Amino acid sequence: MKKMSVLLALVLMFVLSCGGHGNKGKELVLNLGTAPTSIDPQITTDIAGGTVDDLLMEGLLRKDKDGKSVPGIAEKWESTPDGLKWTFHLRDAKWSNGDPITANDFKAGWLRALDPKTGAENAYLLFMIKNAEEFNSGKATADQVGIKVVDPKTLVVELKTPTPYFDDLVTFKAYMPLNEKFFKEKGDKYFAETPDNTISSGPYVLKKWTQDSDLKFEKNPNYWDAKNVKTDAITLKLTEDTTAAFNAFKNKELDVTKVTYQQAKAYKGKPELVNAADGGIWYLLLNNKVKPLNNAKVRQALQYAINRQELISKVLEGSEKNTNTFTPSVVGIKGLKGDFAEEVPTKIPEFNVAKAKQLLAEGLKEEGMTKMPELEVIFADTGSTKMIAQYIQENLSKNLGIKLNLQVVTGKERISRSKQRNYQIAIANWTGDFKDPITYLDIFESTNKGANRGDFSNAEYDALSKKAKSTADPAVRVPAMIKMEKIISEQTPVVVLFQRQKNYLVNPKVKGLGFVAIGGEFNFKDLEVNK
Repeated sequence: MKKMSVLLALVLMFVLSCGGHGNKGKELVLNLGTAPTSIDPQITTDIAGGTVDDLLMEGLLRKDKDGKSVPGIAEKWESTPDGLKWTFHLRDAKWSNGDPITANDFKAGWLRALDPKTGAENAYLLFMIKNAEEFNSGKATADQVGIKVVDPKTLVVELKTPTPYFDDLVTFKAYMPLNEKFFKEKGDKYFAETPDNTISSGPYVLKKWTQDSDLKFEKNPNYWDAKNVKTDAITLKLTEDTTAAFNAFKNKELDVTKVTYQQAKAYKGKPELVNAADGGIWYLLLNNKVKPLNNAKVRQALQYAINRQELISKVLEGSEKNTNTFTPSVVGIKGLKGDFAEEVPTKIPEFNVAKAKQLLAEGLKEEGMTKMPELEVIFADTGSTKMIAQYIQENLSKNLGIKLNLQVVTGKERISRSKQRNYQIAIANWTGDFKDPITYLDIFESTNKGANRGDFSNAEYDALSKKAKSTADPAVRVPAMIKMEKIISEQTPVVVLFQRQKNYLVNPKVKGLGFVAIGGEFNFKDLEVNK
């Protein structure tokens, strides 16, 4: 009897070790860092929310590890020679609740993103669709929008202007499908922070969300490509403190985490350290409606007064990349002959104290002011951000006599306050959604209230953006976007700091995890965990 009891105990231990933690051998634990502000596909704007939606949602197309658009729920697609009509042919696919995913689900999701009642900041990403912008502004009906359901498996989209990157756009979150029955059932709770309020068209389902701690996902058995999803469970940790995340990785509590350049030094030359190219541009977000930041000369003065080269080389020890343009370089964004950024003749102003003092004096005089007021800078204390803030504070004090009050906030609060325009200056960053300069440049359109959180306004800039979006001809588009870069260098809607470079620590047993330069942060398609 005693032997039997021991045997049963051993069997129980084996069972628990194999399955007691959601099949740990097939689980990834990744540090997301900042908590998402929203995971509603049509509403989310931050990278954290986008990462969650990458697990839950799949659109007509999806991105491969190289950033190329490949079949998703649409198994094939084609466009007319003039680029004005796109047809998508859907495969047999199901929602996580077993409902079929139809062409009407995509029409419903896109119209929801465009509906002014939704208040989706990314609605502008659909404005190249015929009458989409008019519907968003109340000048057209939903029936007039160029989204036509031919049958449950066929969706036809009419564009108002040729958009050569439309197949990239449909991978973005605002273009995700909507299960109308589920949406109506949930009402205001749709995609609220509990599993029962979410539904999935993608590879995973949300199983648990512990506030300020983690989100847990499990493989979606109804996903059309479930047989190729090699990881059974994913946990996204919400550890914003980089020191705590670093220690968690060392203690084998995390499989993947972003690290600072200082932390990366401890793993130099080791297989755990992964250096990844990034399309993120870091800058000082300036509230252009706040006096005297409304004055271009004052904004220019701030740009000239910050020694960006010293910031990168000495403070950040060369861990980030200097940039001459707002559009990042060497991340696959093409111009006429090569890298777009290399084709831009104008440059973001470099350090020049005399020029900074001159412009500040002229700008203050134009605003009827004799002295620069104290200004508050809000930032999330993650990575090297505090060091960056302190360096900028020192530069502006020493070179222009400007006093900056540094205010640490959570990443979520920084985003919220910038959306509400409840700030003067914020340390922020922008990563584009697809490999075209316009995904960076159109955030300064005066009509783009979602992304243009500094409320920069310039009629010539708006006209150039419209021109770049009105044709597929690179000979027209590229020169227009080069002129937009010139306006940015001259008008300084934001103070550009650097192009980000990323360092991650990755458990060597994690294979196939993609690190995305533009359009998100990770690609989970080929993920496999061999623990």
